[in-house]
Amino acid sequence: MNKSNKEYLYKLLRVASPSGFETQAQEITRSYLKGTCDDISSDINGNLIAFKRGSGEIKVMLVGHADEIGFMINYIDDSGYLYVKPLGGFDVNLLPGLRLDIHHEGKVVRGIIGKNAPHMSRGDGDAPKLKMEDIWIDIGAKDKKDALTKVSIGDTITFHSEIEELSDDVIASKATDNKVGVYIAAAVMKALAKTPLVANYYAVASVGEETTMKGSQTSSYKIEPDIAIAVDVTFTSDTPGADKRKFGDVSLGKGPVLALGAAVHPRLNQDLQDLAKKLKIPLQIEVSPGRTGTDADAIHAQKSGVATVVLSIPNRYMHSPNEIINLNDVDNAVKLLTEFIKSINDQTDLSR
Repeated sequence: MNKSNKEYLYKLLRVASPSGFETQAQEITRSYLKGTCDDISSDINGNLIAFKRGSGEIKVMLVGHADEIGFMINYIDDSGYLYVKPLGGFDVNLLPGLRLDIHHEGKVVRGIIGKNAPHMSRGDGDAPKLKMEDIWIDIGAKDKKDALTKVSIGDTITFHSEIEELSDDVIASKATDNKVGVYIAAAVMKALAKTPLVANYYAVASVGEETTMKGSQTSSYKIEPDIAIAVDVTFTSDTPGADKRKFGDVSLGKGPVLALGAAVHPRLNQDLQDLAKKLKIPLQIEVSPGRTGTDADAIHAQKSGVATVVLSIPNRYMHSPNEIINLNDVDNAVKLLTEFIKSINDQTDLSR
């Protein structure tokens, strides 16, 4: 990954873009893509759509979602403790003790997720499975009145987490899900900037995937793509105790992951596998028999149907403040999809 691309990726990973509130992340991508394509636009939902015109009729949409998981303040008690509702899915038992960034009127207020210490729990059995109402956020407020001078009901919250480079290729961040998908769609556009294409290429940074899927649904309705490629992250099974009989065999650093299943297009999947083999790009396989859990679920049945593919980056510890990816997997996804889009023309067979 070159210096410019890494700077763009790291800016995306650092910025706060909780689901439904992605504006800052979209502006970073808009700046990165300036001068690389024929048009960059936004829609009413906040999707960012970059377009490179091809000489043919076929339309290809590559989409990654710009939103990350987070919270919203739901209630402030008389003692000044904050209670929240989630934006996206969490393992609540993971949350106690974490530091958070509360976004209030353009400023960041630091908070700590609290719960009663183990010493204060009655009985000697295992700790119970927590619910969101069992935890609170402590901002050091004296009482509710003091808390309301710092935060408000409805303020959004994200993890406070720095990017850690665990090795030359492996990084940890709060939001690789799915800033890496946005990065890949944009990096492919930049790689194709001076390349004539037959296909009309749309790079989309969608919104709301973690909560509503609204971004991919409305952007695909507007674009009417013939082919859509959802780029996301997927679970790895290379951690202690992971059952590969259930989760398949997916590892960090062994290449992007292609999903096979009912929602995705078998011929395009085969084309991608053949191309990866030709280019000597490692490619892993996962099975998604029904819903894929990605933007593809909102796209594949859009209007009269879209030939849809899901390509994912292996991601350890998903939906945590320390998601881990290998940058080589990201680079290989960019290489593969760049060549794939170059290969598409009006004669590309989309039959099943």
